[in-house]
Amino acid sequence: DLKNFIFYKKVEKNYTVGFFCENKFIFNYLEPYIQNKVKKKKIVLISFENIDLNNNDNVKLFVFKTNLIRELIFLTLKLKFLYSSTPDLNNTIFKRSKFSNCKYIYLQHSPVSLNLIYRENAFDFFDAVQVISNYQLNEMNEIKKINSLKLKVFKSKYLFVEKQKKNKIQDEKIDVLIAPSWNTQFYKLNCHKILKRFLLEKNITFRLRPHPMSYLKNEISKDKILNEGFILDDTKYINFLKYENLISDWSGIFIEYSLITKKKAYLINTPKKLTNEKYKKYKNKPIEIFLRDKLGKTYEIEKISKLIEEMTLKKSQDNRDFENNEFEKMIQETFY
Repeated sequence: DLKNFIFYKKVEKNYTVGFFCENKFIFNYLEPYIQNKVKKKKIVLISFENIDLNNNDNVKLFVFKTNLIRELIFLTLKLKFLYSSTPDLNNTIFKRSKFSNCKYIYLQHSPVSLNLIYRENAFDFFDAVQVISNYQLNEMNEIKKINSLKLKVFKSKYLFVEKQKKNKIQDEKIDVLIAPSWNTQFYKLNCHKILKRFLLEKNITFRLRPHPMSYLKNEISKDKILNEGFILDDTKYINFLKYENLISDWSGIFIEYSLITKKKAYLINTPKKLTNEKYKKYKNKPIEIFLRDKLGKTYEIEKISKLIEEMTLKKSQDNRDFENNEFEKMIQETFY
């Protein structure tokens, strides 16, 4: 890390734009923005994990694995612009530079609420924050007003969705992807085991894709999941088009799934994922609550058998999820 730090400082003057991409999971969302930037200039990429850049000569990757050097990099940064999808700037080791007037721009890695699952001051120290929907725009404007912030809010497309639509299916489709969020008690309540039992009874093929934070927070372990007979989707980057159906809980993945496939997801009513206890003080309703029954079908835990029955019936009857132009109208009115 020290050698990397010294080398970075030697070459930093050659770059004006950088990205802080915390890990491979976040890279999946930042990659389209990185690709757009490198068409015009070379960029530096700071990460905490090794990332495969496919030999792109216009991107210089620096990986730092010790917190001391990580914080030192951020505090001494001399770029003009740093893009990131990691919130809580200045509240963690991710801090603003003490040696430059670098502008910090936040890019979204989820279509969900900016109040519900982020800490109260998660965006206060950014110079600009991207919003990808009317809901995020209204929330960010309200956050600006309440916290007396001067940051710029800018509207743009959610490029992760456009990237997903270009994916190809290289093998046979699988019936179901189970992809819960973290901090929802999904595993503690044995939702994965209940789903597995009913899916096997109906001979429905499925894969489980735990959220990276579920591993990090010890909600579940990879070895335990495999020992319980699950087949994991542990691919580096998810391919939504590979699956006929999605089962989740409070993850924003259900919105992404609908945007990409134009289908409704099946959502289990586990306890709500909640990071900011004060979200109710804001007037604007979180998008994942508003769209939950519009882009998904919800079920209580004790009704998981009904979920599987309805999924099976839909498959046999080839029912449509949306009528006429209902979906397109909803999306056009909501997302940029």
